[in-house]
This record gives sequence, C-alpha cells and structure tokens, in this order.
Amino acid sequence: MVRPARYRPGVVLLAVAAARLLCLTEPAHAQPSADQLLTDYGLSAADKQRVLNRDLVTADAPPVSERDLSFAIAFLVKASPEALGKDVVAGNLVSADAQVQAYGEIKGAGSQADFAGLKITGDEAKALANAKPGDTLNLSAAEIAAFKAVPGGSPDAIQQQLHKMLLARYQAYRASGLAGIAPYDRGGGRTTDLAADLRKASEAARRLKQYLPAFQAVLLGYPEATAPEMRESFFWIKSIIQGKPTYVLAQIMVAPSGAARAVARREYYVSTGYNGEQSVAGFLPVQGGTVVVCTSHAFTDQVTGFGGSMKRSIGSGVMAAKMKGIFEADRKKVEP
Repeated sequence: MVRPARYRPGVVLLAVAAARLLCLTEPAHAQPSADQLLTDYGLSAADKQRVLNRDLVTADAPPVSERDLSFAIAFLVKASPEALGKDVVAGNLVSADAQVQAYGEIKGAGSQADFAGLKITGDEAKALANAKPGDTLNLSAAEIAAFKAVPGGSPDAIQQQLHKMLLARYQAYRASGLAGIAPYDRGGGRTTDLAADLRKASEAARRLKQYLPAFQAVLLGYPEATAPEMRESFFWIKSIIQGKPTYVLAQIMVAPSGAARAVARREYYVSTGYNGEQSVAGFLPVQGGTVVVCTSHAFTDQVTGFGGSMKRSIGSGVMAAKMKGIFEADRKKVEP
C-alpha cells in the first residue's frame, strides 16, 4: 500500500488546503471565520474545540482521480502566519521529517552544482543503471535511455546523470509548468501522467477558487500566472521512504493575504513509491497563534484497478496517521 508519507518534509505546515485565509486578499469576498472554515471541512463542534486544544484533527477529502490518496487536517500552532510562511518558503521545516536524508535549494536557472549535496550509493547507482519501463522507478523513456547510455555505469557517472536529469526536470517545469512534466514510462505503451493529476487537484480547490482565485490561477497556469507578493522556492530532497531511497523535486509558494498566508507545496517529480503530491494550506491568525487548515493529494498507481476504492480509503487513512506525526514534529520546531 503506497503512502507518500514523507513529502510534507518540512513544508509540512504548508501542507494543505487553504481556504479561509486565502480569502483575505480578495476584499470583494467575505472572510469566513475560523469556525466557518472548519465547518466547511465537516468538523463538528467537538472537533473544532479539539483543534483549539491543540489536537491534530483529520477529515476526509474527496479524491480527484483513481490514483489519489487524499486527506484534510486542521491544527493550532503557537506562531504567526507570517512566521510560519517564512519558515516554509525558506525550507526550514524540511529536516523535521525523519525520513529526509539530505536536501538543497535550487536557485534561478539552476545548475548541476545545486545538486552537489545529493549523493547516491553503489546500490542506488546500480538500480538507476538497470532502470527499465514499469512501476519500480518513475522515469520517462528518454531518462531510462540516458541512464543505460552512461559509459561503464560507474556510480560517479550515474550520480552525475541523476543530477543532470533532475536539473532538466526542474528547468522544464520552471519554463512550462505542468506542461513541462514528462510522463513516467510504465512499459507496453503505458504512461503515467502526473501533470494531469496535479491539474485535477488544482481545479478541485474550490475554496481557493472562491476566496483567492489569483492563487488558484498560479497552480493552474504557472509560470505565466502569478499572485501579488508571492514568494516561491525550489528544493531537491532525498528521503528513505519504506526503505527505498527516493529523490523528490518540490516547489513551495507562499502568498500573503492580509495577516494570513496561502501556501502551496507541489512535488512535481518523485523517483519511486508514489508519483507526486500537491498540498494547499491556509494559515489563519487566531488568538494564541495560527489555525492551519490543510488538504493534501498524493498520487500513486498502487491504488488503481480492482478494489481501488478500498485501497484508496485505507491508504488515505494510513497516510493521514503518518502525517500527524510529521506535522507534530514541524509544530515543535517552529513554536517558540
């Protein structure tokens, strides 16, 4: 059962769903209260009190495709939305996830030097050198061919090819957004189109569309679309997930909305285990700190086919439970 439980790596808090705070930059729309927003997510009066009591409260989130493991979560943090937003976009929370082994920021046009901290073992190099179409690794047909073409297949040469591949994916995404994400080759003429699932997740963010349409437009139309005063950052991350080395490319976007912050975290490439992920979050100022309201969509081919509905239900529950621990670790890291 797949459970991309690692991704909210540090951007944890940002993790997800944003609705209420998002509205703050749209004066034409009435601002919902924290109580109203939690009601929108189906939380009972008792659950709302649990949030204020610092419990991490989860709720169902409708899946957007047959590959989607989705959930929503709400919790209170003793820090301001501004401070949380700064920590998230700076990548300060990435290391709060114990699965993360190394990470680094990719800046500007990017270069292979940005990936200097990404080291791989001989076993990892062997797996990449022997890559083939299928579900084990998430690679395009051209990427598989490039690894096979590395002379001798030495670990150092394979590592350099990995850096080159990740840089190329970063540059393609920076230039073309969702349209720049190359599909994964599953063999037999089959591919997995992560971009299509990320688009569906963005289109399904109805509260974001209602309260901060400019930010939703960024999710759908990046890089052409932008939002006022939005900040963004890009990271590569190496984690050990379910015992497997996993390389991730992530984008973080934060937009101010009055005293609140709208945050999105998009994993537009993941090397194995799951296909990618998108979280949209709202950081809402309340007395004593910030209410974080989150919704996350993680995509995996492992929950499709016969029994898919049950697989998704179980997988979403497992993921939500795992993420509670990661969110709690993030909260401890940012609170004074």
